[in-house]
Amino acid sequence: MDTNRLSKIRYKLMLLRLRAFVREWFLVGIIMAVLVVGLFQLGRWAIYYGKYAYHAFIMDDLYDTYNDSYRLNDNYRFYENGAHGYIRDDKSGKKVLKDVAWIVDSDDNDSLMCFASKGYRGFFNKNNGKVEIPADRYKKAWVFSEGLAAVMDEDSTIRFINTSGDVVIDRGLKFASFCEGHPLVYHGGYCAMADPARGWGLIDHQGRWCVEAQYEDIRNTDKGFWIVWKDGRKGLMNDSLRLVLEPVFIDVLVNNYGLEVLREDYTRQLFDFNGTIIHDFTYTRLDDLVYKTGSEDEDQYECTWELSPYKAYYTTYGTDMVNRAGLLGPDGRPVTPPLYHEIKAVNAQCFRCFYGYDYDGEGLSVLINSKGQVIKSYDVSRTQ
Repeated sequence: MDTNRLSKIRYKLMLLRLRAFVREWFLVGIIMAVLVVGLFQLGRWAIYYGKYAYHAFIMDDLYDTYNDSYRLNDNYRFYENGAHGYIRDDKSGKKVLKDVAWIVDSDDNDSLMCFASKGYRGFFNKNNGKVEIPADRYKKAWVFSEGLAAVMDEDSTIRFINTSGDVVIDRGLKFASFCEGHPLVYHGGYCAMADPARGWGLIDHQGRWCVEAQYEDIRNTDKGFWIVWKDGRKGLMNDSLRLVLEPVFIDVLVNNYGLEVLREDYTRQLFDFNGTIIHDFTYTRLDDLVYKTGSEDEDQYECTWELSPYKAYYTTYGTDMVNRAGLLGPDGRPVTPPLYHEIKAVNAQCFRCFYGYDYDGEGLSVLINSKGQVIKSYDVSRTQ
C-alpha cells in the first residue's frame, strides 16, 4: 500500500474519531445544561416554598408578608386577611387577636376600638392589647364617644354601654333600617338616634329625647352644629338645640365665616352663627369671560382675546352638584340669577348662556345682553 493512500485512511479515521468525540461531548453539554437549569429551578422552588412554609407554619406571620397592614398604635398592628385578619404585638411578634374582619378607632381616639369577628362586634383595648368586651353577643356596635358606645343585640334592641361593658342606657330603642351606615355616637352631650316609625332625633346621656324624632336625618357638623333634613331640604340646629335655620335649603355649610346656604333658586347667602343674614349674595367662584377679536383666519393667526368687564359667578361646588352660573356685572352685582350651566362671552356686552351640553358641546342655550335680556334662543338638539 502506497504512502499517500495510507495517509488518506489515517486522516479519515481521525475525522471519524473527532466527530464521535464532538457528538459525545455535545450530548454531555446538553445533559449538563438541562441538569443545571433543572437544579436552578428546583432551587428557586425550594426557596419559595421553604419561605412560605417558614412563615406559615413556624413564624405564623405569612400574612405579615403578603397582606396589607396598618398600625393601631406604636405597639399593635392590624393585618388584613378578609374574615381572618388579626392583630399582632410588634414587640413580641405574637398574635393577640385572630379572625378580625375589621377594626375602627373613635374620633376622640378612645382606647377601646370596635372590631368585627365571626358576625359579632367587640371592643379591643389598643393600650394593653386585651379584648375588653368579647365579640360574642352584639350584632352591631359603634365606637365609643364620650364614654359610651351604642350596641345592638340580636333582637335589634339598641343599648348604650360604658367602657366596662355595663349597660347604662336601656330605653327599648330599636334599630331602624335607615340607620345603616349612620354613626350612633355622641357629640357635645347628644347622639343622633332614630325611631323606626318617626325618624331621627337627638338623645342625651340618659337616653332621653331632647329633640323629638321627626327628621329624615341628623348629622353633626363643625362648631357643634347639627344639620337636619326634612322633606328633602336641610336646616341647622346649634349646640343648644335651637333651630337656627329652618330646613328649607338645598344645602347648608358651616365654615369659619358663618353659615352658607343654597336656596331653592340656587342663590347662595351667608348667615352669622345666630342665623342673622350677613351677605344676601355670595358665590363659590368667579370666572373671567373672554371673547375673540380680530381675524379668525387660521392661516393668519391673527385671532386675539379680550377680557369682558363682566364675569360668570357660580353658586355650587362642582364636586357636589352640577354647575349653576349667573352673570355678574362690573359693579359686583348679579345681572342674572344662577340659571345656567356655563356662560361664554360673544363680545364685551353679549353672552351665550348654556343650560347644559350634549355630546357635541352644544345644546339648549340663550344669547343675552349686558342687562340679562334674552336676545335669541338656541336648541341644537331640535335642529339636527
